[in-house]
Amino acid sequence: MSTATAPALNRETSRGLYAEEQLASALAYFRGGRYDKAETIYKKILKKDAENVGALHMLGLLAQKNGRSERANQLLIKAVKLDPRRPEILCDLGNTFKALERHKDAIKAHRIVLTMLSNSPEAHSNLGSAYKATGKAGKAVICLESALKMRPKDVELKYNLGNGLVASEHYEEAEEILRQVVYEKPGHIQAQINQSVALKEQGRYDAAIRRYQKAIAAVPDSAEAHWNHGLIFLAMGNYADGWDEYEWRTLLPGFALQAMDRPQWQGEDLDGRTLLVHAEQGLGDTLQFIRYLSFLHNTNGDVVFTCPDRLIPLVQGFAPDIQIVPLNKKVPYELQTPLMSLPQLFHEALLFEPKGGCYLAPEPDRAAHWANRLGAGPARRIGIC
Repeated sequence: MSTATAPALNRETSRGLYAEEQLASALAYFRGGRYDKAETIYKKILKKDAENVGALHMLGLLAQKNGRSERANQLLIKAVKLDPRRPEILCDLGNTFKALERHKDAIKAHRIVLTMLSNSPEAHSNLGSAYKATGKAGKAVICLESALKMRPKDVELKYNLGNGLVASEHYEEAEEILRQVVYEKPGHIQAQINQSVALKEQGRYDAAIRRYQKAIAAVPDSAEAHWNHGLIFLAMGNYADGWDEYEWRTLLPGFALQAMDRPQWQGEDLDGRTLLVHAEQGLGDTLQFIRYLSFLHNTNGDVVFTCPDRLIPLVQGFAPDIQIVPLNKKVPYELQTPLMSLPQLFHEALLFEPKGGCYLAPEPDRAAHWANRLGAGPARRIGIC
């Protein structure tokens, strides 16, 4: 969800805060993309006046542009403490809180901005973005609808609302508004991707695939488009294409995957080498996909599987001839593969649906303990995970 800047939040016209000659010169460099020059001037200003709010604010923005969110946050907090009535600074502070995943603080900052600028579409949109990041999709949609009512022709506000509707599972409404965005701005690839998500969630797979294919044609290296494309193929039972596209997940921004310094295994003969298979994503994904370890029992080499500690007792019974170690334990190996890349290699032999009944069983002693504790009476038992 993008964030726009309204004239009311425009730091460049903020009541003379940046009108002093050196500040004006630095701002000109900032606007021209000469961030190094701007930063040098702002630092010189702070050496003479450590409480110069304008310099603190702009250095905060420069730190954020350089990916130094913690430093940006510190500078903007100091600026806000010195002058708490500047909505443009509070807005930027809220955005740094969001970048740091301090979502409650982001909501607080943007709510204060909204009390100052109740007629600003951007203030409503920014608060909606903060709500969405915390999973409060209903509140996000209310804010985003308010923003769009104030500026109904703003394509970016339409896009933000479409995203909020997807998050709140109003897929038909989301698809409609995102379709408008794509029509009005054909080059908006992210809107195409999110429109496809809305189509997929309605079960309109063919339409979603066509939209993803257009997005991929426009941006062939879009990991998000390829990955979502793969999810639709998997939902349709097209495992060959689905698992191929699913491999793009490792290129998604922020995707949690262990950093490995060895080549990824492509199914070739191990020839006496050690293959490290590492769990990824959630515990449920690990429990579901360890089925594929059964194809590694008779390989011409050693196999080590690394997973969260608490799963080891359960997994050991399924793969007794594979060494199983905790995720953070260092072991020697020559080749590696994420667990959920195995289906790409073995999908023809084992489809997505489990076959042959149960493949996991609880430890007998633990099962006996709980059977004794719960008893065998007619009372209803509720399991909480």
